[in-house]
Amino acid sequence: MSTSEFYKWFDKLSPKLQIRKEAFYKIFKYLDSMPDPIIIVETGCLRIKDNYLDGQSTLLFDKYTQLRDKNSKVFTMDIDPKATKVCSENVSKNVLIHTGDSVEHLKKLTKEFILNKINVSLFYLDSFDCNWKDLKQSSEHHLKEFQSIQKILKKNTLLVVDDSPIVGYFQQTGLKNNFNLINPGLVPAPTISGKGGLVHQHAVRAGAKMLFSNYQTGWIGFN
Repeated sequence: MSTSEFYKWFDKLSPKLQIRKEAFYKIFKYLDSMPDPIIIVETGCLRIKDNYLDGQSTLLFDKYTQLRDKNSKVFTMDIDPKATKVCSENVSKNVLIHTGDSVEHLKKLTKEFILNKINVSLFYLDSFDCNWKDLKQSSEHHLKEFQSIQKILKKNTLLVVDDSPIVGYFQQTGLKNNFNLINPGLVPAPTISGKGGLVHQHAVRAGAKMLFSNYQTGWIGFN
């Protein structure tokens, strides 16, 4: 395992991640504690090269798994063929890319993982774009993704939903995906907004523990 090399790389680019920097760091530190191989499943892939305001999670996950061990992999998917084409041109063969509906593909992967006894280390849900004036469609879609994978969530599986800020932690400025930090001391979060609002409600019912809550929110400890 060569994660020290990964963190040298990550530390150089992490300022570009801005509001996602802290959560990504926590994600990778948590993955450090998990056994090999690391299996990451992501919905919504890299779609614009070098657009770090968009997160570039596929690129980050690709780099981490490459430096982790030879059997670690990333499964990513996007309904937009233009996005998956861009993604395929910017990541290694370590990333398995699917073009199609995320909910249906997650159901298929769930069956395959159960059949082959594959444990997923991280689910990173970030597909259906969030309309901050009307969160219903995006939050409902991410809930469907969660329900598609719920049966294979283990106690140590990390589930993260992007664009899921703490209510009272970020304030929308009116620009898309542009938030100002207004209360950095508010932890833990009482309510989650954005893409993960409904997922949070179901995670609580499932007995999960919120591991962190920044612009992204992560949970572990599913029953």
